[in-house]
Amino acid sequence: MDWLSIVGIKMTLLFGTSGIRGLIDKKLTPEFCVKIGLAAASFYSPESTLIVGYDHRPQARVVSTALISGLLAGGANVIDVGVIPTPAALYAIKELDTDGAIVVTGSHTIPEIIGILFFKDDTSELSKEEETKFEEIFFNEKYKREPWNRVGKLEYLDILDIYMESVLSLIDTSKVEGRKIVIDSGNSCASGILKEIFTTAGVKTIAINDYPDPLFPGRGPFPRTDNLQELGEITRTWEADIGVGVDGDGDRALFCDERGTVYWGDVSGAIFAAYAVKRGIKNVVVTINTSHIVSYAVRKMGGNVIFSRVGPPAIAETMKKHNAGFGIEESGKYLWADAIYYGDAALAGLRMLEILDISGKTFSQLASEFPKYYMEKVAIKCGDELKKKVLEKSSEILKNKMKEDITDIITIDGVKVILSDDSWILLRPSGTEPVFRVFAESNDKKRVHELIKLGEEVVKKAISMLSN
Repeated sequence: MDWLSIVGIKMTLLFGTSGIRGLIDKKLTPEFCVKIGLAAASFYSPESTLIVGYDHRPQARVVSTALISGLLAGGANVIDVGVIPTPAALYAIKELDTDGAIVVTGSHTIPEIIGILFFKDDTSELSKEEETKFEEIFFNEKYKREPWNRVGKLEYLDILDIYMESVLSLIDTSKVEGRKIVIDSGNSCASGILKEIFTTAGVKTIAINDYPDPLFPGRGPFPRTDNLQELGEITRTWEADIGVGVDGDGDRALFCDERGTVYWGDVSGAIFAAYAVKRGIKNVVVTINTSHIVSYAVRKMGGNVIFSRVGPPAIAETMKKHNAGFGIEESGKYLWADAIYYGDAALAGLRMLEILDISGKTFSQLASEFPKYYMEKVAIKCGDELKKKVLEKSSEILKNKMKEDITDIITIDGVKVILSDDSWILLRPSGTEPVFRVFAESNDKKRVHELIKLGEEVVKKAISMLSN
């Protein structure tokens, strides 16, 4: 591929990396959400049946109520499942055989943000092509308002039992019984139900920040290695097998080992991926910004690595296209094709305990089997209107600076430059924020610092050149 044949950036008007996000007084206003509901009724088709759930943020109920009103007015039938973790709605799609689900959640973002996620009947999110189709319906008002006697039907249903039973059906409880886990529920909408799932599986469980609070007072809705130190300390002190911290809607899972060390999702993803290949899964999907530790684990076990764009929609589409049984995003989302095409902290925690039992090793022992990689990330302010040109210009500058050292270039999502020592730099515009992201990784700490500085310099230079 010629260097300048860079994949164009598809900036949709409504959707970001995953769903539609914003503030209820700026973007996701009640008026806007009614129209989204009308457009969704047309997109899924009138008389379709959709699950609608939401998280515990106060504005989530405002958005979901307006959304449901639009859906019903457009002729769609709605099953209102109330406050639920996002993965719960997806298991319910399969159990109730609905045409899809819409979940209103701010997920891992700050308390004031809210979002709308759209799922199909196979539990995956809309593809980019489907998002474009949805936008055409919305902006051209190609939706229909049904008369009084043809509006959709509304019913209410508690699906938490479906969630628990679905997760437990996917594991061998004999391999997790008696194990010990610490959960940091993060004051999320998964508070309570996660502990119940683990204890029902026979796992000895301690849960902290285990009550829903939309202000997320414990440590915020975004689990990170720096804000899960209490989880690590309790895990170590209680001599638990693992600890797990979740995000605001229960799909992300970051793990700590029995010593209390907290890991990013790359390491746990590598453990999951190696086990998946050992079980017979040949193809594993890895997002372009995920550490090469996962690729190392997959290839060592004889599997194939397939790169995807960032975000669960892209992971799921790539998994289906390549018949891949497992996919990972470094933020702590793990997707199994035999479950749902989305992350689920409950399933991830139980499957990690299964792996510990099968391997006869501790988490730290499994993690120590992989080589050490160092990754750094920076975000640089960049307006949406400049992103495509900045990507092209900064990539050209980087290529000229490192042309003797480049072994491969991957352009499925931004531009990833792989170097002769297996280090890499990724230049990628954000799909949800007015920033341009730079990632760098190496097995040498000094080298990764040099690479992240270089990546930051070329992006800033490109922005300066294009802004003048």
